Amino acid sequence: MLDHAETRRLIGEELADILYFVLRFSQMYGYDLSDELERKIRKNALRYPVEKSYGSNAKYDEMT
Repeated sequence: MLDHAETRRLIGEELADILYFVLRFSQMYGYDLSDELERKIRKNALRYPVEKSYGSNAKYDEMT
């Protein structure tokens, strides 16, 4: 499906729409996306430590 040129084009257009919305929303409401991304990466690093989560798709509260 994703190797189909027309499908890729349509998905690309949708991704561009989503990106525009996210960028505009963050601008209008004062979010610094760089800061938000860094914060989320740090949070995920605590929730999903590599030694527990590597190769797993389990949610953080399902890991042992």
